[in-house]
Amino acid sequence: MSDPAPSTSAPHQGSTELRTERLTLVTLTLELARTALEDREKLGRVLGAGLPLSWPGVDFARMLPRIADSPTATFTRLIIHQEDRMVIGETGFHGPPDRTWTVEVGYSIVPKYRNRGFAYEATRALIENALASPGINRVIAECLHDNTPSLRVIKKLGMRRIGSAGDTLRFELRGTRYSGLRKE
Repeated sequence: MSDPAPSTSAPHQGSTELRTERLTLVTLTLELARTALEDREKLGRVLGAGLPLSWPGVDFARMLPRIADSPTATFTRLIIHQEDRMVIGETGFHGPPDRTWTVEVGYSIVPKYRNRGFAYEATRALIENALASPGINRVIAECLHDNTPSLRVIKKLGMRRIGSAGDTLRFELRGTRYSGLRKE
């Protein structure tokens, strides 16, 4: 069985939505980030989706205040499960490309929706869209050596290990060698 591929009409990085077979990735604008901090019910209404009590997770909850005050908010996308109309996590870049046209990717899925391929599906769509656009030619990721689920996502994305620092492993995917991410 093949993994759901992003829609061929996927908008460019700055637009508000990317769609896959099962997911909608909505750009986290400054306004949406501020709403997420101030009024969860309003955020749900604006998105037309439910928000599980487990969202945002601890790491993303720590990032939200910084995102709400920064133009890098547009590099993050909320993941909405289309069938359930539920926010199930987020995927995005930690900021704009650096001077070498590199971005660092991160992702998180709420516990109830884990182990169903959603992190891979969403992050794959994000990366494919970014590498198809001018201005990004390398995607990196970091992961703790014992985070087995995240390591599986990174491997499935076709990223290769480029180093480590303590317990943190570093990976990359280069656009110059990019010919489509692994599809299974």
